[in-house]
Amino acid sequence: MVHSFTFPQEIITSIQERIEFLGRCLNDANTQDKAMAEIVELANSRQISLNQLREELRQYRYKFDKLDRLLEEFIIKCKQGELALILFVKYNFLLKEIVVDKYWYFGLEKDNRETEKELILAHVNFYQEFKTQAELDSSYKDDYIVLETLKHVIQSMIKASLKVNVLSEEEINALDLGDINPQETEVMLTSLASTKKWDQVYRNLA
Repeated sequence: MVHSFTFPQEIITSIQERIEFLGRCLNDANTQDKAMAEIVELANSRQISLNQLREELRQYRYKFDKLDRLLEEFIIKCKQGELALILFVKYNFLLKEIVVDKYWYFGLEKDNRETEKELILAHVNFYQEFKTQAELDSSYKDDYIVLETLKHVIQSMIKASLKVNVLSEEEINALDLGDINPQETEVMLTSLASTKKWDQVYRNLA
């Protein structure tokens, strides 16, 4: 079922358009007064200069391009019949880093919030579907790693959504996620996804 996980193309396009828009504004002060005012406000809220904001946007673009390449590689592996579990883990933690943990403020623009909401709901739906499927299957290692990885991402997305009013407390409660506190760290999940060995302790945890 991991093979069915894909990042919606419309969300990728939306984020890429947002990156390009911000880049044009930062490189051309005459773009649009309203747009430039938004950029200045963002820099002020971060208490950084426009040059520092430009550097952060450059890093954001670089990591998002890397994210896109990881997704392409993941899809190719899946079409070849490979599970590509390690790519799934790397992709999701990079997504968590750039969209949620480090660069969430680039998504503050009002029109982009619906895209962020779609991104959260897409992950929640996949998590719930996969969890239901996993309960009917006995593939401990793969199921456990996928679910633990998704817990990290969803938990961070929800926290970020509250900062920018993408989702309300009521909407989050309505998702009925149950306990999504991950039991494994990113390092451990990356290690487990990279090896064919599966310790009995983790079988019992799963």
